[in-house]
Amino acid sequence: PGSNMSSAVDAEIAEFRAIQESMGKLRSDQQVLMQQHTENEMVKEELDRLNSDSCVYKKVGPVLMKHDLDEAKQTVSKRLEFISNELEKVSDKISAKERLAESSARKIQEMQKAMQAAAAEAVQQIKANS
Repeated sequence: PGSNMSSAVDAEIAEFRAIQESMGKLRSDQQVLMQQHTENEMVKEELDRLNSDSCVYKKVGPVLMKHDLDEAKQTVSKRLEFISNELEKVSDKISAKERLAESSARKIQEMQKAMQAAAAEAVQQIKANS
């Protein structure tokens, strides 16, 4: 029974570590998205400062091509909307993983307590039989 309990704890710990690793990846993705959001907000602010007759250029490969200001503003707004939606999805995934990690941690603690209780009971039985 002790080795079964031990292997169950080991399996749960492995699952907990996998959850933690997944959360690390999600947090990294979240940081990238936040950085992209900030950069695009700055671009939007710059575009909003321009006059309607200002020239805007878009980099296409190694070439700068003239780009319509309204189209550029629309593109940046759509990009911001997309990034915001992705940020929300990642945040939801992180929250779900955090709940899963908390549940797993509680389960590990309960299993370890049960193992300690079983070990203490075994010691008492050995003392009683001696």
